[in-house]
Parts: sequence; C-alpha cells; structure tokens
Amino acid sequence: MGKAERKYRSLRVIAWLFKLGAWISLISGFILFFAVLFGGKIFLHLMQGNSPYLQYMEFGQTAGAFLILAGFLLNTLILYAFSSTIHLFIDIEANTRKTAQLLESTSTPQTTSKKEETPRIAPSP
Repeated sequence: MGKAERKYRSLRVIAWLFKLGAWISLISGFILFFAVLFGGKIFLHLMQGNSPYLQYMEFGQTAGAFLILAGFLLNTLILYAFSSTIHLFIDIEANTRKTAQLLESTSTPQTTSKKEETPRIAPSP
C-alpha cells in the first residue's frame, strides 16, 4: 500500500460508500420501477372497470414508474460521479507529489560562478 493510500484512507472509504450507494440506488430503482409498473397493472386488473377513470390511472401509473426509474438513474449517476471525483482528486494529488519529488531529485543545485576579477591598478599620476 503506497503512502497516498495510507494518507487518504478515509477519503477512499467515503468514495467506496458513494459507489456502494450508487449500486444500491440502481438496484432499488429497478425493483421499485417494476413494482410500480406491474403492481399498478395488477391493481387495475383487480378493479376491472369499477371506475371510469381507469384509463387515466394506467397512464399515470406507467408515467410514474418511468419517472421513478429516471430519478433513481440520476441519483445513481450523481453518486457514482462523486465517487469518481474523489478518486480523481486523490490521483491528482499523488501524481503532483510524485512530479515534485522527481523534479527535486533530477535538478542539480546551480552554483553561481563569479568571474574572477583582476585587481585594477590605479593609474599612476
């Protein structure tokens, strides 16, 4: 395990939690989508024409299911992006540190060489 991984372990845990939350959001979004979509169809089938507004209810239930799916997909995308952004910042910091160390190790200290000045002899009167 590198120095950066030890240094930013808590950030990596937070990024992992965001990624886990994204997967949980995706799975629960699909489960809820199918539950609303097919549960609504079963409910409408059980009603069997007891209401004149069943056709509107079916449209609303289908639209609601797709809106739920869109919301969960957006939530998944945002959580996964947060996770990737944290990893990106950690990688940028690690690469910046490596570049600074590389520049320090390859640069040679520059010595300032002074020209030896010849002593000036004052003109004789």
